[in-house]
Amino acid sequence: MRTFLDKLHDLKLKEVAQRQKVISEKYLRSQAESLDNPAEFRRALLRAPDEAISLITEVKSKAPGRKNVESLDPEAIVRDYESGGAKAISVLTDENWFGGSLETLEIVREATVLPLLHKEFIITPYQLLEGRVRGANAALILAYYFQQAELAKIIAEAKNIGLEAVVECSLENELPRVLAVNPDILMINNRAIAAIPEEPVETYDLGSVDVISAWWERNPELRSWKKQPGKLLISASCVNSKEDIQSLLKIPCDAALIGNAAMVAPERATFIRSLSKTAKEYLSS
Repeated sequence: MRTFLDKLHDLKLKEVAQRQKVISEKYLRSQAESLDNPAEFRRALLRAPDEAISLITEVKSKAPGRKNVESLDPEAIVRDYESGGAKAISVLTDENWFGGSLETLEIVREATVLPLLHKEFIITPYQLLEGRVRGANAALILAYYFQQAELAKIIAEAKNIGLEAVVECSLENELPRVLAVNPDILMINNRAIAAIPEEPVETYDLGSVDVISAWWERNPELRSWKKQPGKLLISASCVNSKEDIQSLLKIPCDAALIGNAAMVAPERATFIRSLSKTAKEYLSS
């Protein structure tokens, strides 16, 4: 069965081929080499056991089957996120399904000093370079697209141009090959996007924040990986409420990525502050 991610893989190959006709990879690489080292994404999010979970908030105008905003105002959204206490911002740059763009990433970079995650369906080094020159500190790498050797290679490519690789698993059977390359940052997606069918509208929102906790209990290799100094564990998707934050604090999860819930909150800053406050109260109780 072809999946939504397969469909996006084909789309990205076409998009990259078109953009390379306009801007060469050689040019992007020269631009990336001239940039200063970016702020560290991982260190901004790591937490001690007695510290509140770090929040990564997302700029995303829509998702399959839903629209978050009628008109995207990245600068206003960033102000809300900063006011709410977000530690980093994720910017989705896919246009067709999520209403993003590389230009949005650039606007967000100009509006904030917070570390930025370039969230895209990355399958080529060219895409890594596109994000880096527009101000990303880190790049999302989906395990679905890479076997172990290829995964190690794309992580090294990111590091070579000053990006931190955020390696995402959304299926439990992806975990062994990801842990085998020992990434510094692991994101577990509570929504099994790698299993979503090619036409995703009716199934895209399925998932549960309890997924990451279940994986944690079932996989001693995951627990061993996290015991290493400096390893960052992120929970993504289905984190929508105070109760979800409390659930994540039962395991050593460093950060939570808040996407649609942050975008649609009537008062974004207040919503984000409430999640942080919940985490602090839970830890002190």
